[in-house]
Amino acid sequence: MTDREFLKVFRQQKEAFLKDFEKGTHHLRSAPVTSAGGDYKKVLDWFERWLREERVNTGSFEVGTREPARSFDQFMDEVLAVAREKLGDKNINITYSLPGQRLGISESWKCIKAFGSRDIYYRIGRTRPRKGPRRGEDLLVIDLVMDGYKKQVFLPLLAQKEAIERELGETLEREPPKVETTGKYRLKLLLPFEVVLRNDVHFVAEKLADFIAVTKPVLNGLGVM
Repeated sequence: MTDREFLKVFRQQKEAFLKDFEKGTHHLRSAPVTSAGGDYKKVLDWFERWLREERVNTGSFEVGTREPARSFDQFMDEVLAVAREKLGDKNINITYSLPGQRLGISESWKCIKAFGSRDIYYRIGRTRPRKGPRRGEDLLVIDLVMDGYKKQVFLPLLAQKEAIERELGETLEREPPKVETTGKYRLKLLLPFEVVLRNDVHFVAEKLADFIAVTKPVLNGLGVM
């Protein structure tokens, strides 16, 4: 069955079902069988398979091959490797160490060094806020950590926040006021955890690389080298 035939059969089955549903007699057997579609099971099985395997935003009805499931650590490793390659093309070097993996420990956050300072760095990890408008949501977070550098780095960076957001095409978040009063200053990009569930390594790696590529020159200009 071709894509066009599938769409034709699906529309016919949907219309037949809706007619029966409106009458209160929604029996699938009352819908006509078409020569293009064969029996209902064949059409529904194909549709189920398409729903399971269709990649988000492919714009195609071709059945693809679903990537094998990865652990979160494996996903993060691949994201970091791809992001490092993308940044290398822009002459930006990053390093990251994963000591927990050597000990068999699963880590939900990875730290990324792009500066000489140990106190200013990037992170990527999983979180579920307990408060605020995103409370209870599973999120993947990319953030820039500047703890203890309020006047030297954080406030001057905030002055350029809108320009950074325009360049990234994203809205950036900061910590709640109560958290900032403890000396924790971060600027973060929040992504739905769905990007991890669908194994979208290149999408996340591009977001991470862009976040670093746009913010690093700003921090360099503030004396963070």
